[in-house]
Amino acid sequence: MPSLLLEGDTLGEKRRHFNKLVADAVATNHYELTPISDTDNDIDNLLKIEIACKARNVDYVIEVMKSKDMLYAATAIKKSTWLITDPQYANIINPEYLHTQLKPYMTTKAFNKLLLHIRLNLKDETRVEAFYEHFKKARNADKWLQNCSIPFIENAISFCVSIWLFKRLIKKSAHFLTFDTIIEGGRHKRQPAYLSMLKSRTADVLDILEDTSRKLFIVEMGKKRSEFLMKTCPQRVLENIEMYRCTIDMSIVARYMNKNEIKKFLCEKGSTMGYYQDYKILINFIKNMREEERVNFIQKSFIDRTETLIDKNDMSFIDSSIRTYQWYEFYPFDIAFPKMSNLIRKEISPSERCAMLSVLISSAKTDTKHMKSLLTFVVEKHMNIPFKFKIDFVNNLLSNVSTHKLDEATWNILDQIFHSMDVYTESENDVQLCLEAIIVRKVLNDEPVPEVVEQKCTFSSYKNVIKTLSEEEKSKLFNYVLNCMMAKAKRAGFANEPAFRETLHVIENVLTLLKDFNKTLNDFPLVIEKIQELVKTKEENKWTTDISCLYNVNKSWRKYMFEESLSLSLCEETCLNALKHKPQLLTRHDKQIHTLRTNDTVSLRRVLAKLRVYWPDSLARHWADAYMECLNQPTGHAAVIKGLFVVLSRNQIIDFAKKYVPENFKINWGLTDHTDINIRTNIAKYLHLARPLVPLDTILWYANGDYVRYAIQSYIEIWSTLSEVDSLKNLPKLYHAPVSLLKFVLKQAFLKLNTTEVINVFWKIWKSTKNSAVKSIIFGHTSYEMQTYYDNETVQNELWKLLNMFIDDLLIEDGSTEICKTLTNFYSIPYEKRPEYFMKISRYLMSLPDSENFLYELLYFGFNHMDSFDEDFVVNLLLSPVETRFFSSRTWMIYCFVNFLLYGKSEENQLERFKKIAPAFDKVFQNWYKLSSSKENFESFLLTATRHLVTDYGKVIPLPTNLFAEIESKMVNGLSVLENYKMLTSWRLITAYVKIIKLNKQSLEEENVGHYNDWDISLLFSPIILQYLKEDTDKYGPMIHHLFAAALDEMFKMLFIRESVIAETLRHVLIDDDFLPAYLVVSKIMPKLPSDETKCARSEIFQKIKSNESISVHVQFNNDFREYVED
Repeated sequence: MPSLLLEGDTLGEKRRHFNKLVADAVATNHYELTPISDTDNDIDNLLKIEIACKARNVDYVIEVMKSKDMLYAATAIKKSTWLITDPQYANIINPEYLHTQLKPYMTTKAFNKLLLHIRLNLKDETRVEAFYEHFKKARNADKWLQNCSIPFIENAISFCVSIWLFKRLIKKSAHFLTFDTIIEGGRHKRQPAYLSMLKSRTADVLDILEDTSRKLFIVEMGKKRSEFLMKTCPQRVLENIEMYRCTIDMSIVARYMNKNEIKKFLCEKGSTMGYYQDYKILINFIKNMREEERVNFIQKSFIDRTETLIDKNDMSFIDSSIRTYQWYEFYPFDIAFPKMSNLIRKEISPSERCAMLSVLISSAKTDTKHMKSLLTFVVEKHMNIPFKFKIDFVNNLLSNVSTHKLDEATWNILDQIFHSMDVYTESENDVQLCLEAIIVRKVLNDEPVPEVVEQKCTFSSYKNVIKTLSEEEKSKLFNYVLNCMMAKAKRAGFANEPAFRETLHVIENVLTLLKDFNKTLNDFPLVIEKIQELVKTKEENKWTTDISCLYNVNKSWRKYMFEESLSLSLCEETCLNALKHKPQLLTRHDKQIHTLRTNDTVSLRRVLAKLRVYWPDSLARHWADAYMECLNQPTGHAAVIKGLFVVLSRNQIIDFAKKYVPENFKINWGLTDHTDINIRTNIAKYLHLARPLVPLDTILWYANGDYVRYAIQSYIEIWSTLSEVDSLKNLPKLYHAPVSLLKFVLKQAFLKLNTTEVINVFWKIWKSTKNSAVKSIIFGHTSYEMQTYYDNETVQNELWKLLNMFIDDLLIEDGSTEICKTLTNFYSIPYEKRPEYFMKISRYLMSLPDSENFLYELLYFGFNHMDSFDEDFVVNLLLSPVETRFFSSRTWMIYCFVNFLLYGKSEENQLERFKKIAPAFDKVFQNWYKLSSSKENFESFLLTATRHLVTDYGKVIPLPTNLFAEIESKMVNGLSVLENYKMLTSWRLITAYVKIIKLNKQSLEEENVGHYNDWDISLLFSPIILQYLKEDTDKYGPMIHHLFAAALDEMFKMLFIRESVIAETLRHVLIDDDFLPAYLVVSKIMPKLPSDETKCARSEIFQKIKSNESISVHVQFNNDFREYVED
């Protein structure tokens, strides 16, 4: 059967004929919907698709959606909105059917497009809610929420919503504006969301803006919203101006205020206006005051300074921003002029004098007499100011004053200034504004324009002047300027490329002139002829000057340059425009098109797609042949290959790719001719551009050796687009694929396949590969997905089983750095599985030759989970051998020892554990004086043990009374008291402290809250302190008090006991007035800095010390507290 040919030359004509064929077929019911085929041309297939869509042939449309050709699938989706909106098809357009019956067979891109089309068009709230519930499990449901019912939305967003969703919800219903929820995103994103509802819910939005607890980021609301507020609720804005000053446009506020109330307002609210941030806020209000009040206000506040209405800090900022003479800008000219004249006369700097003169322009510009006075003053007094200062003044004047409206006398004075600036003579000074002013004046008054002025003027733009002219004046000026510019273009000519560029610039200015004066290009054939002449000259001389500026001045004029469009602006947009209006242009300008076709930086994909569909046997074939001819050229291979892959059919592309499959996958860049290499690398890069996608086998032809890095992009695109069914079918081909390709497949597996399929695939690849990088990726994705399926215990258990299979199958030779790094990512494993996982991984890692390299990661994770591990595992593996491990320089090792002991199931279990690691302490004491690490690590052990105990917030550690006593016994037997008295005594005190808590825990818990070190046991503990001190005094003599004090202080620090508890404890120690060592100890370690918590106890202690008759106690006390002043 012959292919269908569409009638018509242009794209529009062909499309209209196509639409007619569809409409006629459906109207007459005369059509046959055979399955679409790759062998049929696009028009035949598209015709069947659109007929099926228009005839609502559901089965056919669904089959097309499963097509591998994205053009066909997208067309079916786009043209079948009825399938989504009509309730009778709800059995198809629902999450269950889509994901079980359609998704497995649709390409990923097509299915995503279908979901987007459903989301944009489905408005049935109940059906949309079903989609939301389905996607909520995958955590990407928010996009569906805006079309759900309001009660459903309220329930769904009870906690948090994103800023983009919040914007949509408040447009759906203003009810959500005040909904009590958290909005994600920075503060700078929230206020614009509220402002979008300002007009419809003004009061609610203003309440939000004024609510300081929301801490909104200040965003300017713009002039229109500011104007709306000042029209609807000005009083509210003015009363709360401190809240609005940074968001509302203050110039609008000033404009809408009553002029008689501005001064009063500034006096009342000036301190909150923040002039230090922007002094122009004040200027806006001053401008809108009544003239008499404005002058009086400025004079008293800013010039004479007799009234202080502005905050001192604001005033200093204003003074740094505005010079005193600049205030005269707001004075009437007759008042400002004499005052400024005096200031100018005293000023030495020429730049300052010109700046002062410029200030007078503002007050003089509305009155010709005032302008004449100002210009006369300049001519008489300041004609000798250097040009660079004078031109600033003149340009300022010309920008603010319509000089063509000045009377003759005033103009003549201005003209004198022009003469003094060499405007009428040849010079290098930039005086374009002066020249334009002269031209406008002369032309509108029908006076001849001096020739030198015409020659010097660039005629760039008269856009600002036009606003002040009548229609007749506009016509006069336009005709004159146009004639001058055309004459200038004629003089420039085309003799050489520099002259050509000058002419081009003039014609560009001509087009700008036409645009400024709102003219139509078609009314000026001479200009069009000039453009055509430019194009012709450029082509004849083969110049490279870019002339696209002419094409881009006004988009609506492009139709008048259509024939020259490809010469003026050679790009994809112009080619598309040619297809719409006259495709023959592409053939006529084939040489220029050839340049575009072989330009690697230009994309012609849209043009080529149109050619393939609507001109398959003419332009498409011609372009394909042209690309083929360019293959053997030294450059442009990327553009050529891309073009071929878009315009050729899939079978042609497969044949083409097969022809260039390399025999040797090692690229030899040493060859002189790189043509074949460039062709092959670009084939590998761009195979994904084919429509429909080529089979995965095609890209695998190139996925070897040095070509892999070029093929990876196409491979990713093709694999990502494959349907689930095709993905599963193609997976076995990839088991032995290069690692870089396999990595991507593994990352995509959970997106493409169900869990059971993924498990089978992962296990097969794991068993078939020797590559540790691949195993690392498999392991990492499996553990990550376990976290994802936290709410699906069945899937999580299946993945856990797979993970265990991986671990059990690990060999010593698998232990590369990469896989070991993945194995030690313990936090990727669900919390309840971590202990078991940790022990398994530890056994594997510790079996490796370089096991010490992974010890740090194991210890870092392990010390916080010691209560979850088997004792034998800890002793025999993690801490084994204990005699060596304890001497490790790693901090986490000591933490592991401490937590292993403390987190026993009971006190008895703590002692059992201690016996297992006791050899470590024996060796420590044996090497106490030999190895510095012995003492350092043991001290760290004691400190860590006490810290972990007192920070046991959940009180899950059994109070280690017996354990600490056993440690004390070991210390006493293993260490000499002479050298280690402080350590032994502090630990003896800590053991006693813990024992007291244990014996009195029930009663203490009733009286105290918080941690153990917050409990006040001073009455129970102080007698023990006193007893130990007396024992040591008897044993070692009274001088031991100094070391005992240090030990007691160390004990308090190790247990992090609060100063108030310390003070109370020490107060109770002083119960024996005759036992002086107790006083000396208390004086030594008493908290030095006073506080409310220790005030009473300190006072009592000081009284006792002062009342003690011992000279040594007083000397000690004065020495300890000489730097601290008491209240």
